[in-house]
Amino acid sequence: LKFMKRLVTIITLLFLVPIFVIAQNQTNKVTEQIDPLIGNWKIDLRPTPESDGYYQSFVVEMTEGNTFSGTFYGSEIKNGLINRNWNKMYFAFSTSDQNNDYYHSGYLENDSFFGMTYCPNRAFAAPWIGVKE
Repeated sequence: LKFMKRLVTIITLLFLVPIFVIAQNQTNKVTEQIDPLIGNWKIDLRPTPESDGYYQSFVVEMTEGNTFSGTFYGSEIKNGLINRNWNKMYFAFSTSDQNNDYYHSGYLENDSFFGMTYCPNRAFAAPWIGVKE
């Protein structure tokens, strides 16, 4: 009888675990389909088109309405805003380090980010591109 109970328990676990894994994977896929902005992005911040790639992370953790949160270049995203009213998804946010504030904006098109960073104190403006990891 103990053997039968263990066998039933093992068979039940073998049956249910894959269902839970499939359900979790489907949930992740649905979340990305609902909001393609969420996820980890590899951003190329090279200073010139001829320069070697200089990669940093852009992580979008959550969106709510027209706002989002996460990190960019290791800094917390502040005031993350999304505009979904056009044929592309536009975004803007700010970050800061110990000395400066940085302002970022751009758009998502064909699963790629196209952005611009501006830092008035450093007289710095730079375009960047990114893809989802």
